[in-house]
Amino acid sequence: MDSPAVIAAGFKAPYAAFPMSSTLAQALRPYPQFGGVGTLWAPLGNNWYDSLQAKVTKRVSHGLGFSMAYIWSKTLTTVEGHDGTAVPINDVFNRRNQKTISSLDQPHVFVAGFTYEVPKIGAGKWVSAVARGWILGGVLRYGSGTPIRMPASNNALSSLPMRSTFANRVPGEPLFLKDLNCHCIDPNKEFVLNPKAWSDPAPGEWGYSAVYYGDYRAQRRPSEQLSLGRVFRITERMKASIRAEFFNVFNRTYMVDPDSGNFQATQSVAANGKVISGFGRINTGATTTQDFMPRSGQVVLRFQF
Repeated sequence: MDSPAVIAAGFKAPYAAFPMSSTLAQALRPYPQFGGVGTLWAPLGNNWYDSLQAKVTKRVSHGLGFSMAYIWSKTLTTVEGHDGTAVPINDVFNRRNQKTISSLDQPHVFVAGFTYEVPKIGAGKWVSAVARGWILGGVLRYGSGTPIRMPASNNALSSLPMRSTFANRVPGEPLFLKDLNCHCIDPNKEFVLNPKAWSDPAPGEWGYSAVYYGDYRAQRRPSEQLSLGRVFRITERMKASIRAEFFNVFNRTYMVDPDSGNFQATQSVAANGKVISGFGRINTGATTTQDFMPRSGQVVLRFQF
């Protein structure tokens, strides 16, 4: 506030005790005495959810039972906040124009769960006793990838205390250099996002793009779990059970989401051709959440009396 440029422009301190070493941006806040005023739980938007939901259920017969569900949906929002469905606002002065898909939007989701109990086998008393009663179960989930947030703008608005803005999408430029679901990516040697697909708004202007796009999504990550178990009755009051559970049973490889925050981040490659950093890099040193770890299993033995 005490810089010659601010004084020459005619700006004055908002109140007598305001520290002149503070910035002009701080003085222009609605409540300049506070460093920040949060928006938690503020009713600053709306949500829209439309879906087609279909479900097929087979009740247990001949040892087999299953349930399958398919959801085709679209989730839109203008909500800005701290819950999982909220999105950042690209232009705080045109909130109604910021309608975009939710960060958790998945247009297609298919889930199937099943159980099958091996029936009595008439191939001999001992063979039947060993083979029958085993229960095979599974839960399989497949869905679209979740949206990738558009990169932040590098123009002067990023220094404002209210909010920064986001880059603009360049028409006609592909968003990806590689299809994230092609199973053909070498993350040690390839970048996957196209920096030419984005441009900065002019200095002092808000971006006009949506924060999320339906065709700008992370890798699809199926979740597949199987189990096999059986209950052995010893007496009327005693029984033992054994159950084996397997996660990521097909040992699928799930990559972390690519670096997508700054489209102007230089794509750096080491002398040996290994990707080091930059927009569109997949960090091979990072891991995804526990649900997407390499194939694993556990065996549970239980005795009841």
